[in-house]
Amino acid sequence: MRMFLYGFRNAFRNRMRLWVVAILIALPFFFFLLMQALGSAVSEHLDQLQRNVNNTLQLRASGSMGHVNMVGSDTMLLAEAVEKVRNVEHVVNVEPYALAMDPMEGGNFAIIVGLRPGDAKRLESHGEAGNPRIIAGRDLTQADVGQPMGLIGQRYAQWFNIDPKSFQETEITLDPRRSNNVIFPLPGNPQKIRIIGVYASGYVFGDLQLFIPLDIFREIYPTDGISWLFVTVDEARNVAAVERGIREALGDSADIIAPKSGAAFESSIAATLNRVVRGGIALTLSLAGIVIFFTMMIVAGERIREIGTLKALGASNRGIVAQFVAEAVALSAVGATLGFVFFTLLSGLVTRRVFTLTAAPFLPAEYRETLFESLNLSFGLSSPLLLLVLVTAFAVAVLGSSYAAWKIAHLSPVEALRDE
Repeated sequence: MRMFLYGFRNAFRNRMRLWVVAILIALPFFFFLLMQALGSAVSEHLDQLQRNVNNTLQLRASGSMGHVNMVGSDTMLLAEAVEKVRNVEHVVNVEPYALAMDPMEGGNFAIIVGLRPGDAKRLESHGEAGNPRIIAGRDLTQADVGQPMGLIGQRYAQWFNIDPKSFQETEITLDPRRSNNVIFPLPGNPQKIRIIGVYASGYVFGDLQLFIPLDIFREIYPTDGISWLFVTVDEARNVAAVERGIREALGDSADIIAPKSGAAFESSIAATLNRVVRGGIALTLSLAGIVIFFTMMIVAGERIREIGTLKALGASNRGIVAQFVAEAVALSAVGATLGFVFFTLLSGLVTRRVFTLTAAPFLPAEYRETLFESLNLSFGLSSPLLLLVLVTAFAVAVLGSSYAAWKIAHLSPVEALRDE
Protein backbone atom coordinates (compact mmCIF):
# COMPACT_ATOMS: atom_id res chain seq x y z
CA MET A 1 0.00 0.00 0.00
CA ARG A 2 2.87 2.38 0.82
CA MET A 3 4.30 1.99 -2.68
CA PHE A 4 0.92 2.84 -4.19
CA LEU A 5 0.83 6.02 -2.11
CA TYR A 6 4.34 6.92 -3.22
CA GLY A 7 3.25 6.38 -6.81
CA PHE A 8 0.28 8.70 -6.48
CA ARG A 9 2.49 11.33 -4.88
CA ASN A 10 5.05 11.02 -7.66
CA ALA A 11 2.43 12.12 -10.20
CA PHE A 12 2.51 15.58 -8.61
CA ARG A 13 6.29 15.98 -8.47
CA ASN A 14 6.39 17.86 -11.77
CA ARG A 15 3.36 20.15 -11.88
CA MET A 16 3.98 21.33 -15.43
CA ARG A 17 4.10 17.77 -16.74
CA LEU A 18 1.03 16.88 -14.70
CA TRP A 19 -1.13 19.53 -16.35
CA VAL A 20 0.22 18.98 -19.85
CA VAL A 21 -0.41 15.24 -19.60
CA ALA A 22 -3.79 15.80 -17.92
CA ILE A 23 -4.97 18.01 -20.78
CA LEU A 24 -3.67 15.55 -23.38
CA ILE A 25 -5.60 12.78 -21.63
CA ALA A 26 -8.67 14.97 -21.00
CA LEU A 27 -9.30 15.59 -24.70
CA PRO A 28 -9.65 11.89 -25.64
CA PHE A 29 -11.83 11.31 -22.58
CA PHE A 30 -13.98 14.29 -23.53
CA PHE A 31 -14.64 12.77 -26.96
CA PHE A 32 -15.06 9.32 -25.38
CA LEU A 33 -17.88 10.71 -23.24
CA LEU A 34 -19.44 12.45 -26.25
CA MET A 35 -19.45 9.16 -28.16
CA GLN A 36 -20.89 7.39 -25.12
CA ALA A 37 -23.70 9.97 -24.90
CA LEU A 38 -24.48 9.60 -28.62
CA GLY A 39 -24.56 5.82 -28.30
CA SER A 40 -26.92 5.95 -25.34
CA ALA A 41 -29.21 8.41 -27.12
CA VAL A 42 -29.34 6.24 -30.25
CA SER A 43 -30.22 3.17 -28.16
CA GLU A 44 -32.97 5.08 -26.36
CA HIS A 45 -34.32 6.38 -29.67
CA LEU A 46 -34.45 2.88 -31.12
CA ASP A 47 -36.14 1.49 -28.00
CA GLN A 48 -38.81 4.17 -28.35
CA LEU A 49 -39.42 3.23 -31.98
CA GLN A 50 -39.63 -0.48 -31.34
CA ARG A 51 -41.54 -0.45 -28.05
CA ASN A 52 -44.83 -1.63 -29.51
CA VAL A 53 -43.79 -2.91 -32.93
CA ASN A 54 -44.15 -6.60 -32.27
CA ASN A 55 -47.72 -6.34 -31.00
CA THR A 56 -49.14 -3.71 -33.37
CA LEU A 57 -51.18 -4.07 -36.56
CA GLN A 58 -52.08 -1.33 -39.01
CA LEU A 59 -55.33 -1.39 -40.98
CA ARG A 60 -56.11 0.55 -44.16
CA ALA A 61 -58.93 0.34 -46.67
CA SER A 62 -58.18 -2.43 -49.14
CA GLY A 63 -55.86 -1.23 -51.93
CA SER A 64 -55.79 2.35 -50.68
CA MET A 65 -53.47 4.64 -48.76
CA GLY A 66 -56.57 6.14 -47.18
CA HIS A 67 -55.63 9.82 -47.57
CA VAL A 68 -58.84 11.79 -47.82
CA ASN A 69 -57.67 13.92 -50.79
CA MET A 70 -55.12 11.67 -52.53
CA VAL A 71 -55.78 11.06 -56.21
CA GLY A 72 -56.72 7.42 -56.76
CA SER A 73 -56.13 6.39 -53.14
CA ASP A 74 -58.80 8.13 -51.09
CA THR A 75 -60.89 5.11 -50.06
CA MET A 76 -61.17 4.97 -46.27
CA LEU A 77 -62.35 2.48 -43.68
CA LEU A 78 -65.87 2.97 -42.39
CA ALA A 79 -66.19 4.51 -38.93
CA GLU A 80 -67.90 1.35 -37.67
CA ALA A 81 -64.62 -0.54 -38.15
CA VAL A 82 -63.33 0.95 -34.90
CA GLU A 83 -65.95 -0.77 -32.75
CA LYS A 84 -65.76 -4.04 -34.67
CA VAL A 85 -62.01 -4.26 -34.20
CA ARG A 86 -62.20 -3.22 -30.56
CA ASN A 87 -64.44 -6.23 -29.87
CA VAL A 88 -61.88 -8.72 -31.22
CA GLU A 89 -60.36 -10.84 -28.44
CA HIS A 90 -56.87 -9.80 -27.23
CA VAL A 91 -57.18 -6.25 -28.63
CA VAL A 92 -56.25 -3.76 -25.91
CA ASN A 93 -56.24 -0.48 -27.84
CA VAL A 94 -57.50 0.91 -31.15
CA GLU A 95 -56.22 4.23 -32.48
CA PRO A 96 -58.07 5.81 -35.43
CA TYR A 97 -56.23 8.19 -37.74
CA ALA A 98 -57.54 10.43 -40.50
CA LEU A 99 -55.01 11.72 -43.04
CA ALA A 100 -54.98 14.47 -45.64
CA MET A 101 -52.25 15.79 -47.91
CA ASP A 102 -51.21 19.44 -47.94
CA PRO A 103 -49.40 20.59 -51.13
CA MET A 104 -45.99 22.27 -50.94
CA GLU A 105 -43.61 23.60 -53.57
CA GLY A 106 -42.26 21.40 -56.35
CA GLY A 107 -45.02 18.81 -56.13
CA ASN A 108 -44.07 17.90 -52.57
CA PHE A 109 -46.58 17.57 -49.80
CA ALA A 110 -47.01 17.34 -46.05
CA ILE A 111 -49.37 15.03 -44.19
CA ILE A 112 -52.12 16.37 -41.93
CA VAL A 113 -52.96 13.77 -39.28
CA GLY A 114 -56.13 13.81 -37.24
CA LEU A 115 -55.92 11.74 -34.08
CA ARG A 116 -57.26 11.61 -30.57
CA PRO A 117 -54.97 13.59 -28.23
CA GLY A 118 -53.17 11.07 -26.08
CA ASP A 119 -52.82 8.45 -28.82
CA ALA A 120 -49.37 7.70 -30.20
CA LYS A 121 -48.23 10.12 -32.90
CA ARG A 122 -47.14 7.79 -35.69
CA LEU A 123 -45.30 8.76 -38.84
CA GLU A 124 -45.98 8.29 -42.54
CA SER A 125 -43.97 5.27 -43.81
CA HIS A 126 -42.78 4.70 -40.23
CA GLY A 127 -46.13 3.76 -38.74
CA GLU A 128 -44.73 2.13 -35.62
CA ALA A 129 -42.51 5.10 -34.78
CA GLY A 130 -44.79 6.68 -32.22
CA ASN A 131 -44.32 9.82 -30.17
CA PRO A 132 -41.32 11.60 -31.72
CA ARG A 133 -39.34 13.96 -29.53
CA ILE A 134 -40.83 17.40 -28.93
CA ILE A 135 -38.08 19.99 -29.36
CA ALA A 136 -40.15 23.15 -28.77
CA GLY A 137 -43.47 23.99 -27.16
CA ARG A 138 -45.72 21.22 -25.86
CA ASP A 139 -47.69 18.15 -26.88
CA LEU A 140 -51.39 17.80 -27.57
CA THR A 141 -53.42 16.92 -24.47
CA GLN A 142 -56.99 15.94 -23.69
CA ALA A 143 -57.69 19.60 -23.01
CA ASP A 144 -57.07 20.29 -26.72
CA VAL A 145 -59.98 18.14 -27.91
CA GLY A 146 -62.22 20.37 -30.01
CA GLN A 147 -59.54 23.07 -30.15
CA PRO A 148 -57.75 24.06 -33.40
CA MET A 149 -54.30 23.16 -32.03
CA GLY A 150 -51.42 21.38 -33.76
CA LEU A 151 -48.04 19.74 -33.21
CA ILE A 152 -45.85 20.21 -36.29
CA GLY A 153 -42.75 18.43 -37.61
CA GLN A 154 -39.59 20.51 -37.86
CA ARG A 155 -39.34 20.22 -41.68
CA TYR A 156 -42.97 21.25 -42.18
CA ALA A 157 -42.39 24.06 -39.67
CA GLN A 158 -39.68 25.48 -41.96
CA TRP A 159 -42.31 25.85 -44.68
CA PHE A 160 -44.13 28.26 -42.36
CA ASN A 161 -40.91 29.95 -41.15
CA ILE A 162 -41.33 28.52 -37.66
CA ASP A 163 -37.97 28.28 -35.89
CA PRO A 164 -37.87 25.77 -32.97
CA LYS A 165 -34.98 27.68 -31.36
CA SER A 166 -37.10 30.81 -30.95
CA PHE A 167 -40.47 29.10 -30.88
CA GLN A 168 -43.59 30.96 -29.89
CA GLU A 169 -47.12 29.73 -30.45
CA THR A 170 -48.29 30.89 -33.85
CA GLU A 171 -51.06 30.23 -36.37
CA ILE A 172 -51.00 28.57 -39.77
CA THR A 173 -53.83 28.12 -42.26
CA LEU A 174 -55.01 24.79 -43.67
CA ASP A 175 -56.97 25.08 -46.90
CA PRO A 176 -58.71 21.89 -48.17
CA ARG A 177 -59.18 23.54 -51.60
CA ARG A 178 -55.46 23.50 -52.39
CA SER A 179 -54.27 20.81 -54.81
CA ASN A 180 -51.53 19.56 -57.11
CA ASN A 181 -51.07 16.61 -59.44
CA VAL A 182 -51.54 14.03 -56.65
CA ILE A 183 -53.93 15.99 -54.44
CA PHE A 184 -57.48 16.87 -55.43
CA PRO A 185 -59.33 19.82 -53.88
CA LEU A 186 -62.08 19.35 -51.31
CA PRO A 187 -64.99 21.64 -50.59
CA GLY A 188 -64.54 23.64 -47.43
CA ASN A 189 -63.12 26.79 -45.99
CA PRO A 190 -59.61 27.60 -44.82
CA GLN A 191 -59.15 27.23 -41.07
CA LYS A 192 -56.46 28.54 -38.78
CA ILE A 193 -54.54 26.09 -36.60
CA ARG A 194 -52.55 27.27 -33.60
CA ILE A 195 -49.14 25.59 -33.50
CA ILE A 196 -48.36 24.68 -29.89
CA GLY A 197 -45.23 22.59 -30.43
CA VAL A 198 -42.57 21.30 -32.83
CA TYR A 199 -41.31 17.71 -32.94
CA ALA A 200 -38.28 15.97 -34.47
CA SER A 201 -38.54 12.36 -35.61
CA GLY A 202 -35.05 11.92 -37.05
CA TYR A 203 -36.60 11.06 -40.44
CA VAL A 204 -37.01 13.81 -43.02
CA PHE A 205 -40.38 12.58 -44.33
CA GLY A 206 -41.62 11.93 -40.81
CA ASP A 207 -40.94 15.57 -40.01
CA LEU A 208 -43.36 16.68 -42.75
CA GLN A 209 -46.49 16.09 -40.67
CA LEU A 210 -48.94 18.07 -38.59
CA PHE A 211 -50.91 16.39 -35.81
CA ILE A 212 -54.28 17.93 -34.92
CA PRO A 213 -57.29 16.68 -32.90
CA LEU A 214 -59.44 14.26 -34.91
CA ASP A 215 -62.62 16.31 -34.51
CA ILE A 216 -60.87 19.44 -35.84
CA PHE A 217 -59.53 17.43 -38.80
CA ARG A 218 -63.10 16.44 -39.69
CA GLU A 219 -64.23 20.04 -39.58
CA ILE A 220 -61.58 21.00 -42.14
CA TYR A 221 -61.72 17.86 -44.29
CA PRO A 222 -65.33 16.64 -44.01
CA THR A 223 -65.24 12.86 -43.52
CA ASP A 224 -66.24 10.30 -40.94
CA GLY A 225 -63.98 7.63 -42.44
CA ILE A 226 -60.75 6.19 -41.02
CA SER A 227 -57.46 6.42 -42.94
CA TRP A 228 -55.41 4.21 -40.65
CA LEU A 229 -56.41 2.09 -37.70
CA PHE A 230 -53.65 1.00 -35.35
CA VAL A 231 -54.48 -2.05 -33.26
CA THR A 232 -52.46 -2.95 -30.17
CA VAL A 233 -52.53 -6.59 -29.12
CA ASP A 234 -52.04 -7.70 -25.50
CA GLU A 235 -49.11 -10.00 -26.35
CA ALA A 236 -47.01 -10.56 -29.46
CA ARG A 237 -47.95 -14.26 -29.49
CA ASN A 238 -51.62 -13.31 -30.01
CA VAL A 239 -51.04 -11.12 -33.08
CA ALA A 240 -51.90 -13.92 -35.53
CA ALA A 241 -55.15 -14.70 -33.71
CA VAL A 242 -56.12 -11.01 -33.70
CA GLU A 243 -55.37 -10.76 -37.41
CA ARG A 244 -57.76 -13.67 -38.05
CA GLY A 245 -60.39 -12.04 -35.84
CA ILE A 246 -60.10 -8.74 -37.71
CA ARG A 247 -60.39 -10.54 -41.02
CA GLU A 248 -63.61 -12.18 -39.83
CA ALA A 249 -65.00 -8.86 -38.61
CA LEU A 250 -64.08 -6.71 -41.63
CA GLY A 251 -63.81 -9.24 -44.46
CA ASP A 252 -61.84 -8.03 -47.47
CA SER A 253 -62.53 -4.35 -46.84
CA ALA A 254 -59.20 -3.83 -45.05
CA ASP A 255 -55.54 -4.50 -45.67
CA ILE A 256 -53.80 -5.65 -42.52
CA ILE A 257 -50.15 -4.68 -42.18
CA ALA A 258 -47.59 -5.53 -39.52
CA PRO A 259 -45.64 -2.22 -39.63
CA LYS A 260 -42.10 -3.46 -39.11
CA SER A 261 -40.30 -2.17 -42.19
CA GLY A 262 -39.68 1.22 -40.63
CA ALA A 263 -38.28 -0.29 -37.45
CA ALA A 264 -36.04 -2.61 -39.47
CA PHE A 265 -34.71 0.40 -41.34
CA GLU A 266 -34.23 2.25 -38.09
CA SER A 267 -32.32 -0.74 -36.77
CA SER A 268 -29.92 -0.54 -39.71
CA ILE A 269 -29.41 3.17 -39.05
CA ALA A 270 -28.81 2.45 -35.38
CA ALA A 271 -26.34 -0.29 -36.32
CA THR A 272 -24.42 2.19 -38.49
CA LEU A 273 -24.31 4.76 -35.73
CA ASN A 274 -23.29 2.18 -33.15
CA ARG A 275 -20.38 1.12 -35.35
CA VAL A 276 -19.29 4.75 -35.63
CA VAL A 277 -19.64 5.21 -31.87
CA ARG A 278 -17.68 2.06 -31.06
CA GLY A 279 -14.96 3.09 -33.50
CA GLY A 280 -14.82 6.55 -31.96
CA ILE A 281 -14.60 5.13 -28.44
CA ALA A 282 -11.81 2.76 -29.44
CA LEU A 283 -9.89 5.59 -31.12
CA THR A 284 -10.21 8.03 -28.22
CA LEU A 285 -9.19 5.48 -25.60
CA SER A 286 -6.27 4.41 -27.77
CA LEU A 287 -5.10 8.01 -27.91
CA ALA A 288 -5.33 8.29 -24.13
CA GLY A 289 -3.35 5.05 -23.81
CA ILE A 290 -0.67 6.36 -26.18
CA VAL A 291 -0.30 9.52 -24.06
CA ILE A 292 0.14 7.39 -20.94
CA PHE A 293 2.59 5.10 -22.76
CA PHE A 294 4.97 7.86 -23.87
CA THR A 295 4.65 9.76 -20.60
CA MET A 296 5.60 6.74 -18.52
CA MET A 297 8.46 5.88 -20.87
CA ILE A 298 9.82 9.40 -20.28
CA VAL A 299 9.30 9.07 -16.54
CA ALA A 300 11.06 5.70 -16.50
CA GLY A 301 14.02 7.18 -18.36
CA GLU A 302 14.26 10.13 -15.97
CA ARG A 303 14.11 7.99 -12.82
CA ILE A 304 16.32 5.12 -13.86
CA ARG A 305 18.92 5.89 -11.15
CA GLU A 306 16.18 6.25 -8.54
CA ILE A 307 14.77 2.89 -9.57
CA GLY A 308 18.21 1.30 -9.42
CA THR A 309 18.81 2.71 -5.94
CA LEU A 310 15.49 1.36 -4.69
CA LYS A 311 16.34 -2.08 -6.06
CA ALA A 312 19.79 -1.96 -4.52
CA LEU A 313 18.21 -1.17 -1.15
CA GLY A 314 16.02 -4.26 -1.42
CA ALA A 315 12.78 -2.95 -2.89
CA SER A 316 10.89 -5.68 -4.69
CA ASN A 317 10.03 -5.56 -8.38
CA ARG A 318 6.38 -5.86 -7.44
CA GLY A 319 6.53 -2.81 -5.20
CA ILE A 320 8.40 -0.69 -7.75
CA VAL A 321 6.02 -1.68 -10.54
CA ALA A 322 3.05 -0.96 -8.25
CA GLN A 323 4.48 2.49 -7.55
CA PHE A 324 5.02 3.11 -11.24
CA VAL A 325 1.52 1.94 -12.25
CA ALA A 326 -0.04 3.98 -9.43
CA GLU A 327 1.60 7.09 -10.87
CA ALA A 328 0.11 6.29 -14.28
CA VAL A 329 -3.30 5.74 -12.67
CA ALA A 330 -3.06 9.11 -10.90
CA LEU A 331 -2.18 10.91 -14.15
CA SER A 332 -4.98 9.14 -15.99
CA ALA A 333 -7.50 9.90 -13.22
CA VAL A 334 -6.63 13.61 -13.23
CA GLY A 335 -6.93 13.72 -17.02
CA ALA A 336 -10.19 11.77 -17.04
CA THR A 337 -11.67 14.03 -14.36
CA LEU A 338 -10.68 17.07 -16.37
CA GLY A 339 -12.26 15.47 -19.46
CA PHE A 340 -15.43 14.89 -17.46
CA VAL A 341 -15.48 18.58 -16.50
CA PHE A 342 -15.05 19.55 -20.17
CA PHE A 343 -17.89 17.17 -21.03
CA THR A 344 -20.37 18.68 -18.57
CA LEU A 345 -19.48 22.25 -19.54
CA LEU A 346 -18.85 22.12 -23.28
CA SER A 347 -20.62 19.09 -24.75
CA GLY A 348 -23.84 20.95 -25.49
CA LEU A 349 -21.87 23.36 -27.68
CA VAL A 350 -19.91 20.86 -29.76
CA THR A 351 -21.93 17.63 -29.89
CA ARG A 352 -23.86 18.56 -33.02
CA ARG A 353 -20.61 19.41 -34.80
CA VAL A 354 -19.07 16.11 -33.70
CA PHE A 355 -22.16 14.24 -34.91
CA THR A 356 -22.03 16.04 -38.27
CA LEU A 357 -18.36 15.20 -38.80
CA THR A 358 -18.31 11.62 -37.49
CA ALA A 359 -21.73 9.99 -37.92
CA ALA A 360 -23.77 11.98 -40.43
CA PRO A 361 -21.62 11.09 -43.49
CA PHE A 362 -22.51 7.41 -42.99
CA LEU A 363 -26.29 7.97 -42.90
CA PRO A 364 -28.82 8.05 -45.78
CA ALA A 365 -29.65 11.57 -46.92
CA GLU A 366 -33.10 11.57 -45.29
CA TYR A 367 -31.48 11.15 -41.86
CA ARG A 368 -28.35 13.31 -42.03
CA GLU A 369 -29.92 16.63 -41.14
CA THR A 370 -32.83 15.42 -39.01
CA LEU A 371 -31.74 12.55 -36.79
CA PHE A 372 -29.64 14.59 -34.37
CA GLU A 373 -32.57 16.75 -33.25
CA SER A 374 -34.63 13.66 -32.43
CA LEU A 375 -32.00 12.24 -30.05
CA ASN A 376 -32.52 12.85 -26.35
CA LEU A 377 -28.91 13.60 -25.39
CA SER A 378 -27.95 13.82 -21.73
CA PHE A 379 -24.82 15.59 -20.51
CA GLY A 380 -25.56 15.65 -16.80
CA LEU A 381 -23.54 14.30 -13.90
CA SER A 382 -24.48 10.79 -12.82
CA SER A 383 -22.89 8.16 -10.60
CA PRO A 384 -22.83 5.44 -13.31
CA LEU A 385 -21.14 7.82 -15.75
CA LEU A 386 -18.57 8.92 -13.19
CA LEU A 387 -17.87 5.28 -12.32
CA LEU A 388 -17.47 4.49 -16.03
CA VAL A 389 -14.92 7.29 -16.38
CA LEU A 390 -12.90 6.15 -13.38
CA VAL A 391 -12.90 2.47 -14.38
CA THR A 392 -11.92 3.38 -17.93
CA ALA A 393 -9.18 5.70 -16.68
CA PHE A 394 -7.77 2.88 -14.54
CA ALA A 395 -7.81 0.44 -17.45
CA VAL A 396 -6.14 2.94 -19.79
CA ALA A 397 -3.46 3.67 -17.19
CA VAL A 398 -2.66 0.01 -16.57
CA LEU A 399 -2.51 -0.87 -20.26
CA GLY A 400 -0.64 2.29 -21.24
CA SER A 401 2.05 1.84 -18.61
CA SER A 402 2.42 -1.94 -18.93
CA TYR A 403 5.42 -1.88 -21.28
CA ALA A 404 7.33 0.65 -19.21
CA ALA A 405 6.49 -1.34 -16.07
CA TRP A 406 7.77 -4.51 -17.73
CA LYS A 407 11.07 -2.80 -18.55
CA ILE A 408 11.43 -1.61 -14.97
CA ALA A 409 10.76 -5.10 -13.62
CA HIS A 410 13.57 -6.51 -15.75
CA LEU A 411 16.06 -3.77 -14.93
CA SER A 412 18.94 -4.79 -12.62
CA PRO A 413 20.35 -2.33 -10.05
CA VAL A 414 23.85 -2.56 -11.58
CA GLU A 415 22.55 -1.69 -15.07
CA ALA A 416 20.49 1.21 -13.71
CA LEU A 417 23.35 2.75 -11.75
CA ARG A 418 25.91 2.14 -14.53
CA ASP A 419 23.56 3.81 -17.05
CA GLU A 420 23.55 6.88 -14.88
